[in-house]
Amino acid sequence: MDLSYRKKIRKTILFILLIAAAAIIQNTKGLTIEIGGARCFLLLPVTIMLSMGEDEGFAGILGLIGGLFWDLNSSVHLGFSAAFMCISCFCCAALVTYIIRNTFISNFVFSTFSAFLYVFLYWLFFIIIKGVHGAELSLFSFYFPSAIYTMVITPLVWLIISPIKKALDKPIKI
Repeated sequence: MDLSYRKKIRKTILFILLIAAAAIIQNTKGLTIEIGGARCFLLLPVTIMLSMGEDEGFAGILGLIGGLFWDLNSSVHLGFSAAFMCISCFCCAALVTYIIRNTFISNFVFSTFSAFLYVFLYWLFFIIIKGVHGAELSLFSFYFPSAIYTMVITPLVWLIISPIKKALDKPIKI
């Protein structure tokens, strides 16, 4: 679908605002509900769902922006979220462009897989390799429950993002 330059700019700005809103909700204490200490990583499904069905380069940039918003709130893993989300969004957009269709199931599977992969890699690189004493069980007490919480929220995110994307992708009426 060919969109005009103005519509592309408007779409890009709206996507960045949605990612910023997700970052604010995720990183501000009191805006999200913590269940048993598990946190929802809202930026993962939001950026992945926004980038699916888009050009791979644009998807990578959206992931990079989402990761940078996440990294702004952290003093430990500067750059990890940006790199992970950039690669993840690029791969998801490439798969949707060339192999699979952009459906609810593909959005759910990619968002869930990315959440579990993110928490596992974070746990491995920043908890285990650093040698934090007694942190082996944190994978099952915090990180996997947070990924499950993110997985449960993913359909709600899709219900919000899907109509927005459809409205923005309408071509110009001549």
